[in-house]
Amino acid sequence: MRGRILAAVLLTTALAMLFAGSVSYALARYDVDRQIAESLAQEVLEFRANARQTSDPTNEILITGPEDILRYAVGATYPDDNEGVLALVNGAVSLVPASGTDLQRSLQVDQEFIARAAAVQPDEQVRVLYTSTAAHSDLAYISIPTQVEGNPDLGHYVVAIDRAVPHREVNRNHLVYAGAGIVVLGLVGAVGHHVAGRMLAPLRSLRTTAQRITDTDLSERIPSDQLQSRDEVADLGRTMNQMLDRLSTSFDTQRRLLDDAGHELRTPITIVRGHLELVDPHKPEEVVETRELVLDELDRMQRLVDDLLTLAKSRRPDFISPAPFALDELVSTVLDKVTPLGRRAWTVDSEVDEMIIGDQQRISQAMIQLVANAVRHTEEGDVIALGAEVEDRCVRIWVRDEGAGITDEDQERIFTRFTRGGGTVDHDGAGLGLSIVSAIAQAHRGHVELESTLDAGSTFTMIIPYDNAEEL
Repeated sequence: MRGRILAAVLLTTALAMLFAGSVSYALARYDVDRQIAESLAQEVLEFRANARQTSDPTNEILITGPEDILRYAVGATYPDDNEGVLALVNGAVSLVPASGTDLQRSLQVDQEFIARAAAVQPDEQVRVLYTSTAAHSDLAYISIPTQVEGNPDLGHYVVAIDRAVPHREVNRNHLVYAGAGIVVLGLVGAVGHHVAGRMLAPLRSLRTTAQRITDTDLSERIPSDQLQSRDEVADLGRTMNQMLDRLSTSFDTQRRLLDDAGHELRTPITIVRGHLELVDPHKPEEVVETRELVLDELDRMQRLVDDLLTLAKSRRPDFISPAPFALDELVSTVLDKVTPLGRRAWTVDSEVDEMIIGDQQRISQAMIQLVANAVRHTEEGDVIALGAEVEDRCVRIWVRDEGAGITDEDQERIFTRFTRGGGTVDHDGAGLGLSIVSAIAQAHRGHVELESTLDAGSTFTMIIPYDNAEEL
């Protein structure tokens, strides 16, 4: 992956630099050619101005043929280093500037060029021409035909510029650009190799971590020092670590659940087996007594299995079936159901005529479970109160009792599976009731709060978001 990323970066950079260099090169050559054309056009204007000077009577210049005009024009010309000026009469070099350049001297003997310059006819429009000869590979020139009335000679004022010289300068500059581009590509490659390696380090760690993980060891994690950046790959590494944390927690919970369930089931199975082994089938009274005991233990095992199934289903999406229901109807219905559980001072603290979204059956199940716990920890005539209200965009549903209360130590652990308050063994339950209540609250995107004071009672409150219809 590092190689593919690096190749893509280098290819993109190279194409971008190539495109930029090509455009720059083309524009530089175009600018050179434009300057050459402007320079030659200026030579045309100067020659015509000099020609008008020779025809002015006040200058007292005797004009007998084109050579006289060309002599005046050549004498007023000062060619640049890359220019050559020739005065041709009847196709032969007649005059050259005194300050000749290297190009001019080479043009004087370039018969191929002279012939092409002399071939321009008087009736042709003066324009910039381009040619190449054996001696000069790339020339731009103008050739201005010159005649004097009454004289049969044909003269040409010729100015040529070697385009190869400024083009070589452009080529040299862009060769430097190409060399710098290669160096830059090397630097980009080195930096890209390092950056890609750092970016992909979490993926490599993820691979090695995944290889080290086994079904008995989920403790491996991607090192945090490789997840300091805020890019997507680091986010993936952090997400994988979080997923492994959740899997580890889930596996640990399952192991504990299986261990605790095995421990809880072992006792009733041992009791049933022991009594069945000792019962005398010939004594009807022992058979009846043993039957009642076995059925009681089987009922307890059935309740345990049912509670475990409920907790297992709590993680499924279909654990709850949300629908609108009225809070006051929920409280009154639960109160009617739980009144036969014991002779208590049943009361309603608060109820509100409000419609919410949730699974009324599951919430009723949680409230009944809380009431059952309250009944087990209160005496006849004690107060058990139910209530519901809407506060701060949350629904609060509670069960309050005036029983013995719960110690601070027990408050921290009673929602754990197979945990019973006070460390006592209550054969009427397996310590799963509050775990089921918590699971129902969490399925509604809520939670359970507990307030308890010793010898003053306890209040269990389910807090569910009021506007959670879309989440459910």
